[in-house]
Amino acid sequence: MPRHADERLRADLLDAILASVLETGLAELSLRPLAAAVSSSPRMLLYHFGSKEGILRAVFAEAARRQALLLDAWYARSTEYDTPTLLLRAWQWLVAPRHERLLRLLFEAHGIALRDRKRYGAFLRASSNDWVVPFTRALEARGFQTERASALATLLVAVMRGLLLDVFATGERARVDRAFRSFVAAIEF
Repeated sequence: MPRHADERLRADLLDAILASVLETGLAELSLRPLAAAVSSSPRMLLYHFGSKEGILRAVFAEAARRQALLLDAWYARSTEYDTPTLLLRAWQWLVAPRHERLLRLLFEAHGIALRDRKRYGAFLRASSNDWVVPFTRALEARGFQTERASALATLLVAVMRGLLLDVFATGERARVDRAFRSFVAAIEF
């Protein structure tokens, strides 16, 4: 089989795998049920990904890639806002129901990676700053010096991730939204 056909099949399998784990999560991931869910065989999954860990690494990387595309699209649409409005819009964008499954999956991936740094350390290192970079860039575009923009973006991302976990755990969007608005109001711009 030509190499490009293998790459296309692997990409199609990864799309199907990601769709499956967005529905079911990663906690109970097992090769045979996953193969059945994506209309493949365990042998084909192992051929294309090497192991269950290889599947997880590919899923983590693809989810992170899709998140980066979403963040880039958000940033492109947000260039006209002042800083407080930018942050509030970013929060509204992140808590939108259409992003919940991907963000839940990424939180789950972080948990797995934190438990097994040897296997998933590269994902952990890359994902530590995946939101910090676009928020730093957005703050710099609004006149913040690089050091201040980076520090504020780091704090902003930590608050957003913590509040997102709260929303996902409790479903209390109104309370958490008020908390984020209070955070933005407390920042000195």
